[in-house]
Amino acid sequence: MKAIEIQARRKTILALLKTNQTLTVQQLVRQCHVSDETIRKDLRVLSQQGLVTKEFGKAALVTASPLLPVGQRTDQFAVEKQHLAQRALQLLPLTPATIALDQGSTVAAVATVLNQMTNKTIITSSLLSLLALQKTHNTLYSTGGKYSPSDMSFQGNGPRDLYQQIHVDFCLLGSSGIQGRQGLCSSSFADAEMKREMIANSAVKIALVDASKFTQTSLVQVVPWSAIDYLITNMNPQTPELLTIAEQTHVLTI
Repeated sequence: MKAIEIQARRKTILALLKTNQTLTVQQLVRQCHVSDETIRKDLRVLSQQGLVTKEFGKAALVTASPLLPVGQRTDQFAVEKQHLAQRALQLLPLTPATIALDQGSTVAAVATVLNQMTNKTIITSSLLSLLALQKTHNTLYSTGGKYSPSDMSFQGNGPRDLYQQIHVDFCLLGSSGIQGRQGLCSSSFADAEMKREMIANSAVKIALVDASKFTQTSLVQVVPWSAIDYLITNMNPQTPELLTIAEQTHVLTI
């Protein structure tokens, strides 16, 4: 079976569990039209990813603390996010370059410091970043798409298709909670798909993750840390979590 079909079925399982709270293996077998063995394997993988719990032939969705709308997160850890953004700026060249910006309040801090640069082409789906760059001397593009008020970003097929068609020099990415996960995360499937396309079509991938994300969990793992070139964080570099991540990518701490 193709990987894309397996991924689609596991998304269906998560959606069913979100609607029904708890389902038996046999109920999932009937809903997904696959074998008992296939469902059990899917649940085992989803359990290892921290998304579901299994018990006595049943499965339930792991509930994460709800993520505040991005507009309410802008002032959270504002100083730390500015420091992360300034560190990211040091990785960008003074020469012309094409830069893609992810959605989220931490990446919006990067958009703010990008106003210090010129000769850049910037592409983003984030309304926060667009507002931060409204007086920029760089070339600015919006991906368009369906607007999500909670994320203050444009999502859907439009942004994803755009990133499939272009190649950028750098992409800067945020993440929702990464506790118990092995890579960059998102709170929604739509945002996760867009992140994957951005990563696949960028030469250098830079993730910015503040320390608070290490104590929060999230719905979807986007990519493993090995798919990212740099992780910038204010987490203590000697923590076990960060030492493990440092085995897979370059970790820059502030």
